Amino acid sequence: MRSRNIIFSFLMVILALVLVSSVSALDNDTVLDDNTQQSVSDFPDLVFEQSYDPKVVYKDNLFEIFLSVRNTGQNTYHNISILYPLPDGLELVVWPSEYDSSVWLIDTLYPGELNTLTLVCIPKIANTTYEFPAIVDGQTVSDMEIYCEEAPEPEPPVEPDHHGRGAVDAVKSAAANGIDLKDTGNPIFLLLFMIIFIPYIRLKY
Repeated sequence: MRSRNIIFSFLMVILALVLVSSVSALDNDTVLDDNTQQSVSDFPDLVFEQSYDPKVVYKDNLFEIFLSVRNTGQNTYHNISILYPLPDGLELVVWPSEYDSSVWLIDTLYPGELNTLTLVCIPKIANTTYEFPAIVDGQTVSDMEIYCEEAPEPEPPVEPDHHGRGAVDAVKSAAANGIDLKDTGNPIFLLLFMIIFIPYIRLKY
């Protein structure tokens, strides 16, 4: 009877060790799967799109770049790593913490969810085309080109035209001083007008 208890205890210990080792192996496989970088074939339901604003980009002027990823399937995806390098001659001004060293990392993307990366940049080279490839596991999933134009020259200020306005301004000045235009037919008014207003108009214009 005692030997049977010893054998039973021994079998229970072996069974417990087998169960513990199985659980540990399963946990290790799960951690390994989470840390393994997934390829583009692992994301068959993701749709990538790019755009920018404004539609006309000028040298040394701010503009925004948008890279969007939409999950059109029923699966939840984790650890999506997108290589999104910026071309030479482009200065990055504003970017989110998820974008680091040309890599955009998305922790989780649920079914139907849309995630957008927004970058604010300044182009430094005019008359050139900037290329923006989005790459997953060495494969380009989206591509965009932006042509940068030279900034237009500012228009010169318009000079006010004083030609031909002296008589009009004089009439306005007369009206502003409370002189009724119907009184201009009076000879005395005409004499006062010649003595007072004509020298004033010459000095002003």
